[in-house]
Amino acid sequence: MKLSSMKKLLAVAATVAALLLSVPVFAQMLPVSALKGKKVLFVTGEPEADHPTDDGLVKKHLESLGFVVTMAKETDPATKANGMDLVVISSTANAHVLQATYRDVSIPVFTWNTYEYPEMRMTGPHLHTDFEVVDPVQHYAQSFSELYGYIASATSPITESLGLKSELFGTLYLRPATVGWGKPAASARVVTNFEGFPRRAGIFTYEKDSSMYDDFVAPARRVGFYLSDDNFHLLTAVYGPGAKDPELRAWYSGLKLFDASVRWAVSPPVTPQAYDPSRLHEELAQAAKGKKLLFVERINAGEGKEADEHMVAHLKALGFDVTIADQMDPQAKADGMDMVVLSATCSKYKLANKYRDTTVPVLVLEGLFADTMRMAGRGRYVDYGEHGEEKESDDPPENYLNIVGAWSPMAAGLKPGLVKFTNETGTIKWARPTPDATVIATLPNEDEERAIFGYAKGATMDGGFLAPARRTLFPLDNPAFDDLTPQGVALFDATVMWTLTGK
Repeated sequence: MKLSSMKKLLAVAATVAALLLSVPVFAQMLPVSALKGKKVLFVTGEPEADHPTDDGLVKKHLESLGFVVTMAKETDPATKANGMDLVVISSTANAHVLQATYRDVSIPVFTWNTYEYPEMRMTGPHLHTDFEVVDPVQHYAQSFSELYGYIASATSPITESLGLKSELFGTLYLRPATVGWGKPAASARVVTNFEGFPRRAGIFTYEKDSSMYDDFVAPARRVGFYLSDDNFHLLTAVYGPGAKDPELRAWYSGLKLFDASVRWAVSPPVTPQAYDPSRLHEELAQAAKGKKLLFVERINAGEGKEADEHMVAHLKALGFDVTIADQMDPQAKADGMDMVVLSATCSKYKLANKYRDTTVPVLVLEGLFADTMRMAGRGRYVDYGEHGEEKESDDPPENYLNIVGAWSPMAAGLKPGLVKFTNETGTIKWARPTPDATVIATLPNEDEERAIFGYAKGATMDGGFLAPARRTLFPLDNPAFDDLTPQGVALFDATVMWTLTGK
């Protein structure tokens, strides 16, 4: 081979490698062609003469995608899954018999057995609160309303692969049918939901190493889907001339969502790098070099002024070209910047609605800005709040966080569970983002109070507002930067890195 040809090949290889490294963690989806030959264990119950099921149709459909399907009974042991690439659990399997058989398997699990969700730690244990099966006999009117789902996450790999937006779609063809929903833990991605309830998930996913209920860590990917025993054949789809209409394609997407969810489940999981603050610091320094960062603060602030100065020094040491702006300066200050940081020293009243619409990534250090930034709803102490604020909080000061999204690069390689965030207890803010956010950490014992989370560009924020660029919340109260533990600093650097680069 000629030297010039070798150089061209090396250049192409380098380009491909760079593209692969730049792919967001959400974008890892196997193509349909890669499913051929993969082994599926399909767990079903015994068919009843007076209760038809679609298990046979599901088996044929999985085989049409290229899977090699092996059937299993609800009484079979978990060892039946050895050597398999995916476990699929039908709602026809009796959850009281099946129990936690497949909870600990390090194989992806895809299920529409709603009663099995608590056994799998995919939801809490309480019927009607944590999960529910809606059927025409008991809930006739509601069973009709469940025919209309909502794409809650436009940035999940499942919906991105189909080009779906945050809007209504038809779950099943128009007849009353049984469906199931679950309320997953903070780390889950709610792909679709029902009836205007953000966490009433029809389709939801857990990445490997996500924290599920009772602090159970997902051994592999997990997917919950809204089907029941006999309505797989009612999943919406569009063919012929109608398939050329993008709005019809988006509405009749039930079967496509099923296929994409299966593909996501069997695709390789995200494997973040191990906790290494030095490596993270070096990678962030490479990414930050020469980037323009606007640091918005309350100039001449009292509490927190010194911490702001130290934070700016830290950002400058990383290589950022930092410009200081006062909270009263116009949003135009962000023009031409690569990133904006909103300090907790800013007053919500004086900051107003600035930086909400900027097309520059924004890192928010004050949870009380969550509503104006459209990162959460407007209910104080419901949609956002704080622990430890004197005279303003019912909760005591805190200095620990619970890592629930350990798979994400924003988690800095930290393991799932409690991590000491600051050396001393103090005020920590929180908010409840929409289902399109990626949640990294919650307050201890408060799954609904999310402390670190991020929205990708185009994600659906509160009120249907689409994120103009990445948006992240990091709960750094006025003086807290100087009190961060080494793990807290690593989380800060990882969050800055993701806000800047998406990695």
